Amino acid sequence: MNQDRTEFRKIARITGVFYLLIILCGMFAEGAVRAQIIVPGDSAGTAANILAQQGLFRAGILADLVMIVCDVIVALGFFVLLKPVSSSLSLLAAFFRLTQASILGLNLIFLWMALNINLGPDVFDSTQSADASLALTFMNAHATGYKIALVFFAGSLLVQSWLFHRSDLFPGWIAILILIAAAGYLIDTVATIGLANYSEHADLFETIVVVAALAGEVPLCLWLLIKGVRNPV
Repeated sequence: MNQDRTEFRKIARITGVFYLLIILCGMFAEGAVRAQIIVPGDSAGTAANILAQQGLFRAGILADLVMIVCDVIVALGFFVLLKPVSSSLSLLAAFFRLTQASILGLNLIFLWMALNINLGPDVFDSTQSADASLALTFMNAHATGYKIALVFFAGSLLVQSWLFHRSDLFPGWIAILILIAAAGYLIDTVATIGLANYSEHADLFETIVVVAALAGEVPLCLWLLIKGVRNPV
């Protein structure tokens, strides 16, 4: 039993390392790259930023790729850790997370297309307005695809919440925080699709997502890194 717990602790900490990479790469790609480059509603400004900061834009794509690869590894890690509770539900949670990773991977095509549009040096010129508009369209399509992927991630978190609650490897509060994170992702995506005036409330919903994600995923990541699994009672 102790030997199994030691093995689980090792797997948990490895999973925690890759989870930390997911968080860091995601924050960099979304917060330090796209938030700086995209000018909402301004196709010329967005295109100009892409041209001026191509290196940063490419770094964001690479960070997304690293995040997706780490997501696959984390899905496997959680499957092993939660399989003793329910192999079928653990597999379902992994399937949801891998589906998210697949969508995010395909979604990067939109960023690549935005980067490779033949934009000239003067994107504010009327002759290039169509190309600039297309670049912003690709960026917006990527943002929508990202939110669709997060529905599957939320599904994974919902299943994992129940598994964490039933597992003797983790404290019960993790299940509650993961449930909060899942709710935040679902609320934002449903609002994006269901509200015609979402843009008027975007800051509110984005705040909900950030707060819920930080409250749920960061403590889980830290627990995996520091404690691994709970000591036997």
